[in-house]
Amino acid sequence: MSNIRKSGVAVVLAVAVAGAGLYFCLSLFFRPHRDNTVEVVVPRGASFSRALSLFREARALPSEFPFRILGRVVGLDRALKPGAYRVPPEARPLAVFRMLEKGEILTVTLTIPEGYSMAEIADVVESAGLGNSDEFLQLAADPELLDEARIHAPTFEGFLFPDTYSFPTVYGTRDVILAMASRFHEIISNRLGPRIAESGLSLLEVVTLASIVEKEARESFERPLIASVYLNRLSRNMRLEADPTILYGIRPLGEPIRRSEIRKRTPYNTYVIRGLPPGPIASPGLASIEAVLNPSDTDFLYFVANENGTHKFSETLEAHNEAVRKTRRNQR
Repeated sequence: MSNIRKSGVAVVLAVAVAGAGLYFCLSLFFRPHRDNTVEVVVPRGASFSRALSLFREARALPSEFPFRILGRVVGLDRALKPGAYRVPPEARPLAVFRMLEKGEILTVTLTIPEGYSMAEIADVVESAGLGNSDEFLQLAADPELLDEARIHAPTFEGFLFPDTYSFPTVYGTRDVILAMASRFHEIISNRLGPRIAESGLSLLEVVTLASIVEKEARESFERPLIASVYLNRLSRNMRLEADPTILYGIRPLGEPIRRSEIRKRTPYNTYVIRGLPPGPIASPGLASIEAVLNPSDTDFLYFVANENGTHKFSETLEAHNEAVRKTRRNQR
């Protein structure tokens, strides 16, 4: 090949490389014309190439090729986070890529207070736009989902850990339930597992009793005292006679309990059944579970609420009846 021809080839190659470099740079910094914010949903299991195609189709990226190369360089092609991405009209392609790299998906914050029942949690989830409450309750009693979540109980009641969560907006009820159950294992099963094993109670029994303590306690310092009352009654084969169990599955607590409801036979009414109910009546927080595992050392068998929300504890029925009379006089 002559020197002239070699020079010509070199020039063509140089121009091609320069052109490719220019194209690469333009693709990184110059966005397609778009006046609106777009939302791109990357489904679970989608490949990195598929995700780039979705962004290109939504006109959030001008092309795919340069970003495939970048994705391989930084390992994003193996660590892409699924979810919904919101791309404003002014976002340049490189900023969009960084959004993908950081996994900046849209999320919704959801807070589950301690003592919420499964039905109340279902309403919160629906209000947050993460699913239908009826579907939530149906899944929360699904044996296959319970098995998948390693929850050995009749339902997820009590095992949906009360906390503040940040869920991807693409989550559904199934995802939410599994995430809350996973948090339960993280905080309770893993952290307190040895203490639960030493307590002589099963995990289900601990959570069931803790859920009653959660519904009874107004002040945190009283939780170990309330737990001691119920554990003392259990050891003496006495009925727990816990007011919150009367209305479980019937109606929410709030209005005074009617006399007819006290003797209504349900699997959860501890004024009728002996021992613990078949499962929790709400989601207890960590403090109530720890109170059951480390109760106060007392001989208390009774307690009644004072006007200020605390309780008067008694060892004998006579002392308890006097405390009840005094409370009623003060209320009048």
